[in-house]
Amino acid sequence: MARRGVLGNTFRGAKILPRRRLHAIPRPGLAATEGNPSVFGPLLFHKHPTVAAAAIFLLTLSGPPRLRIRDPQASLRGDVDWVVILHLAVWGSAGVWVLWQIAKRIQAKRPLLRLRLPQIFGLAMIVGLAVSVFVSDAPLLTAFKVYQMLVSLLLVQIFTERFGVWTSLKTMLWGNTLLCIAIAAYAFLLPDEVWTASEFNPDPSRLFGGSIAQTGVVAVLAIILLLTSVRKVWKVLPLASLALFLWLLAFSLMRTAYVTAFVFFALVLLKRPNIKPLRRVAYLLCAFLMTLYVCDRLPSMSQYRNPETVSTLDDRVGLWRHLTAVTLNQSPWLGLGYYSASRIHGPDYNPGLGTAHSMFVEVLSGGGLLSFVLLIALCVTLSIYAARLLYLRSDRFSFATSSLFIACLMLGFMGEELDSGPMAMGFWFCAAVLPWLYEQSLKQAPTARRSSQKLGGQELKHELFALHPS
Repeated sequence: MARRGVLGNTFRGAKILPRRRLHAIPRPGLAATEGNPSVFGPLLFHKHPTVAAAAIFLLTLSGPPRLRIRDPQASLRGDVDWVVILHLAVWGSAGVWVLWQIAKRIQAKRPLLRLRLPQIFGLAMIVGLAVSVFVSDAPLLTAFKVYQMLVSLLLVQIFTERFGVWTSLKTMLWGNTLLCIAIAAYAFLLPDEVWTASEFNPDPSRLFGGSIAQTGVVAVLAIILLLTSVRKVWKVLPLASLALFLWLLAFSLMRTAYVTAFVFFALVLLKRPNIKPLRRVAYLLCAFLMTLYVCDRLPSMSQYRNPETVSTLDDRVGLWRHLTAVTLNQSPWLGLGYYSASRIHGPDYNPGLGTAHSMFVEVLSGGGLLSFVLLIALCVTLSIYAARLLYLRSDRFSFATSSLFIACLMLGFMGEELDSGPMAMGFWFCAAVLPWLYEQSLKQAPTARRSSQKLGGQELKHELFALHPS
C-alpha cells in the first residue's frame, strides 16, 4: 500500500513524487540487465569456456609472439623456421575449431552465424583482399594473412555467441595481461629483447616490446578491459595489475597509446558511466597528474621523442602518400596484395618503416579501392553505433564495448593490423557486439517512452486525487 503523497515503487526503484512534472526513470545497470534477459538479449550471460576454446582464443590473440628478430624479406621469400611452423600450427588449429563449431551447428540444424551489417562489410572486405592474392608478388604471404583475418572474425563471433560477451571480455583481458607480464619479465631478465633506444637517448630507454608485442598497445587495451570488466578493482590483484599496465604504458613512450589512454579517461570524466571504481580511478589519476604538473615533476615527452616528428606522424604521412600513389598507379581496384604490398614498396620510401603503419593504408595498398571502401563503411557504421550507445546509455556493458572500439580504431589508424593480434581481436569483437547493442537500444527506446507516459499518467491521476479527494 502506497503512502498518501508518494506512489509505490512501480518501475525498478523509481519513486514518483506528487506535484512534480519531471520524474527520472533510472537506467538499469549491469546487475539489473543480467537478471532481465529481455533487456540485452541472449548474449549477456557468463559461461566458462572449454580448455581448448580458451587456449585457441588466447594463442590467436597473442599473435603468437614472434620471439626473434627476422629479416623482413624472409616472409616475402617464403622462408620457414620454427616460429613460422608455430604460427601455422596455432592458426591451423583455430581454423579447425571454427569449422568444427560450424559443423556442429549444421548437424543440429541451427543458424550458422548471426551476421549483421558490419560483419557483412567485414566479410566482403576479406573477399576483396582474397582476390588480391592473384596479383600479389608474395601470394602465399597474402593468402595466409587474409586467412588469419577471416579466422579472427569467425572465431570471435562464435566464441562470443557460445560463451557470452563478458566471458569474451575477460578472456581478452587475460590475453593482454599475459602479454604484459611477458614483456615485464623480459624487461628484467632479457632486457635487450624488449628495450630500445629512444630518439634523444642512445641508451635503452624505451620499452618497445620487441618480438613479443607492442608494449603501448597491449598496456592501453589491458587498462581499458580491466577498468570496464572487473567490478572489484580495489582488491590486491587488480590494483597490482593496473599498476603494471600503467608502468608499461609510461615506459613504452608510444604517443598513440598515450593519446588513446587520454581519450578513454576523458570519456570517463565526460560521460561518467555507471562504473564507480572506474570513475574513482579516473579522478585519482587526473589529480595525480595535475599534482605532478603543478610541482613541475611531470616528465616531458620531448626529452625522449622528437617533437618535430609529430606533424608528420613519424614520417607516416609521407609513407601513406607513397603507398597510395603506387597503388593507384599500378592496380587501383584490386591492390597489390594484402600485407605484401607495403613490405615490397614501403622500403622504397623509407627502409626504416617497413610496413604501412595503418590498417587503412594496409587495406588500400593491398586490396585496392574496393576493399578500402568496404573498410570505411565498416568503421563508419561501427562509429555510429558506438556514438549512439555513448550518448544514450551509461551502463558498464555499453561503455566497455564502445570505449574498446574507439581504442582499437585509434591504434589501427596509426599502425596496428586487422588480421591478428590484440587489436584485431578487439576490433572484431566490437564488430560482433556493437550492432547487437545498437539494436537493443532501438528496441528499448519505445518501451521506455511508454513506461514514462504510463508513469506520467499515474502521477497526474494522483495529483488530481490530492486536489479533489471526492
